[in-house]
Amino acid sequence: MQTTSKTFKIPFYTLVVFNIALLIALSFILLNGSNGFMDAERINIKDKTGKNRIVISNMDNIPPPIINGKTFQRAVNPAGIIFYDKHGDERGGIAITDDETTNLNAIALDYQNADAIGVLAQDNKEDSYFKAGLIINDKDLSGKPGHNINRINLVTENGNAALIMKDANEVPRIILKVDSLGNPSIEMFDKNGSLNWKQ
Repeated sequence: MQTTSKTFKIPFYTLVVFNIALLIALSFILLNGSNGFMDAERINIKDKTGKNRIVISNMDNIPPPIINGKTFQRAVNPAGIIFYDKHGDERGGIAITDDETTNLNAIALDYQNADAIGVLAQDNKEDSYFKAGLIINDKDLSGKPGHNINRINLVTENGNAALIMKDANEVPRIILKVDSLGNPSIEMFDKNGSLNWKQ
């Protein structure tokens, strides 16, 4: 129970940081905006050393990810908020991606080298596909930037709800599911991903 509590505290603290950033931005708007409004394509909130700690940006000005002081190419360029540690490395954020086919919104909290926990919501514009869930990763101890090991997924996808637990090789080993018709099931797999028990 204590582990579960800690897991759900992390998204809570992310929302607290987001609210603080929002309050700072609103205070600036109210104190300095000529009409009570401020238009900006990007806002950088820095510490006293000049390093970014929070960046609020549109998709055209979102900064690239920084890991161990190195800059990398971002897979997609969302609008959103990015959080940084005291060294200037990315440690998570809130991303809003809206292209011609898909709406994808996510909250991520990072290890030093890659995503640790993610909350996502997706729905497609051209079909009825939708997905929402909580993603939990192990840290990849090799230290490769952007690498992690996906271990737990709690998702609903097109009406099918599932808890998927994987081994250290990302092979699903246990799946608890309730499908779109309300049918529950438990599936267990061997290390090769072959089904060896179902109820």
